[in-house]
Amino acid sequence: MDESKLKRCSTSSTHAEASDEAIDPLQKAYKREFDDWETEVNNRKKQKQAEETTEKKKKCCFGTKDAKGNNEHTIFVTGFDNSGSRDEIRSALAKHFSSCGELTRVFVHIECETGVSRGYAFINLKKRVGIEAALSLNGSDLGGHKLLVTMARLRDEYYAHFNFNGCEICRASYAAGRQRLYRWNLRTGGGKVRRMYVKLLIVTIYSCYRICLVFDFVVLLQVSTISRKGSSSL
Repeated sequence: MDESKLKRCSTSSTHAEASDEAIDPLQKAYKREFDDWETEVNNRKKQKQAEETTEKKKKCCFGTKDAKGNNEHTIFVTGFDNSGSRDEIRSALAKHFSSCGELTRVFVHIECETGVSRGYAFINLKKRVGIEAALSLNGSDLGGHKLLVTMARLRDEYYAHFNFNGCEICRASYAAGRQRLYRWNLRTGGGKVRRMYVKLLIVTIYSCYRICLVFDFVVLLQVSTISRKGSSSL
């Protein structure tokens, strides 16, 4: 075998390895630069999406801290002048109901795109004793408008917001609210079943009471009869 050929092959192989080693650092540098650029682009996209989401939340009806908080003690208010801004209406309602005690929440419902009030609000009080005082303001005057004040759970708006356009952020919660209202109406017939249940319970208790009285009377009558028979036999 020709040794010179072997040497030449060995030399060319060494040159190839050296060339690869020279290219490797360059490729790594390009790759690092590309990765850094890709990371920067992704970060900019995420930042832009976050800014867009924040902006949408500001416009969304439910983008405030007062959006959540409805419960069985929440008060529903409507009938006020809804031509003002959301903050103006909130301030006017807070002042009007301040005599009822400390308010923890005043949520004015608006249309997301326009910011116009939809004509009703939800109010929460810190103490339950203030609920009666708030309900007593039903029919009171606020800026020349007669208010309707009632418990929120008695209103459909407590469960869902009808004819509400909303936005992409609040549509999911809106759909969920409609489902809750549908289930509630299906289960209670719009509250009728619940009222009928209370009446039925009262009638049942009264009937049981009457039955017990009749039973006691029969027992006393039998005891009296037995006593008379015993006395006559003696």
